[in-house]
Amino acid sequence: MKYVLYLAIPLIIILSMASCKNSKPKAEAQDTVAAFQEKYRPQFHFSPAEHWMNDPNGMVYVDGVYHFFYQKYPYDTSWGPMHWGHATSRDLIHWEHQPIALYPDELGFIFSGSAVYDTQNSSEYGTNENPPIIAIYTSHHKDGLEQQSIAYSNDKGRHFEKSYLNPVIKNPGISDFRDPKAFWNPVRRCWSLVLAAQDRVFFYASQDMKNWEKTGEFGPEGNHVKGVWECPDLFPIEYKGKNVWVLVVSMTKASEDDHCKMQYFLGDFDGEKFLCTCPSDEPRWLDEGFDNYAAVTFQNAKDVLLMGWGMNWQYAAQTPTEEYCGQATLARKLSLTEVDGALTLAAAPAGLEKFRHSSYPIENHTTIRTETFGLKVSGKGDAKICLKNSVGQKLKIYVSDTKITVDRTMAGYKEFSEHFMTEKYSISTAARKKDGAWNLELVFDVSILELFAEDGVDAISTVVYPETPYDRVSWKGDLSVELYEIDA
Repeated sequence: MKYVLYLAIPLIIILSMASCKNSKPKAEAQDTVAAFQEKYRPQFHFSPAEHWMNDPNGMVYVDGVYHFFYQKYPYDTSWGPMHWGHATSRDLIHWEHQPIALYPDELGFIFSGSAVYDTQNSSEYGTNENPPIIAIYTSHHKDGLEQQSIAYSNDKGRHFEKSYLNPVIKNPGISDFRDPKAFWNPVRRCWSLVLAAQDRVFFYASQDMKNWEKTGEFGPEGNHVKGVWECPDLFPIEYKGKNVWVLVVSMTKASEDDHCKMQYFLGDFDGEKFLCTCPSDEPRWLDEGFDNYAAVTFQNAKDVLLMGWGMNWQYAAQTPTEEYCGQATLARKLSLTEVDGALTLAAAPAGLEKFRHSSYPIENHTTIRTETFGLKVSGKGDAKICLKNSVGQKLKIYVSDTKITVDRTMAGYKEFSEHFMTEKYSISTAARKKDGAWNLELVFDVSILELFAEDGVDAISTVVYPETPYDRVSWKGDLSVELYEIDA
């Protein structure tokens, strides 16, 4: 949760804190996510055992374990003073809930940030034999002051100690100064970070994670959309033997329709700042759906793996999930490809390989006997695909020569939110990047759909709340459809 939104919902926060001010957070269960069986809880997407979650934070891979930290309020299912929740996984599908990693302190709430595995012990907070994990995060004071702080762990992320040097990056006199994402700088051979600063990003460098110098900025030049930038990330992807640097930024109100979206830029990193050497005449959106925000990558992982918050600020606190609120998207393996001569990000779901049953062709109007499944669809020309249930609710996907549309207008229960009910938040559309024949992969998990179009160059994520499970798939058009079940 960020400052601009904190100002917008003080009544919600005050009421939730008042109702829970004498409560204590329950110990997180050491169970996999799939052990929970509430009506709408996804089974292979991460969700908290209870209470509120939003942005992913501090994602790092250490000794075969993926550490997933995230924004958490452990006293209610509405947003409140932020902590860092923590979960771990060896396969990106089964997650174990760990104790809360970071609590608010005199500098403020623990807002979004990142973590690195300091293998050379450059911070001197560990040893060469036992390198530390260093978390760097935004301290958000109740008066709005945002500064950057660090904490370190010598037991592989189970416990953190905050540095007495905090804040290690002081506020330069602006609002919206947050969300540091640290990464290794191969040019200067040091640590660097990128953080959001209103309508642009700042870059900093450090040899020891404690002393930081500002090295550059990017934006607003080159950005086609007005809005506050949040949760930036900068990482290289190898393409044809060279590294292309990708800058991702989340935007609270990214377009004329006020949707929260993630934008990306392609270019180079000179050791000081990002350079957009592959400009585009239009914004490049990482996901065209309503429910993928604040996505960042795992530091130290072999592949470029990105996970986001599978929810939307406009209705997150009203969703009918009762004991918990919010979930993450699947991890996505990112790559680069060319479309009509232009470099483009492509994404594929990561972690499902071991849990997919073999795909098999299905006929129109096939009965589905599971709430966790995938569809691989290929076709030509216009088409319509529907997931339906026994009470007449349906999630519809349309494909035409120019666009791909996901329509949840009639997909399930929606009266919980005045925003969720509107057409503005019911129909999401991605312009097709390729001509001719097309392919889709639909990954569905109880209440969240992730659609990957045309080998992943487009994606649409959306949550739905069917009052009974979808039990049939039907379509119109010249299609070939395969089904696979996901047994996680």
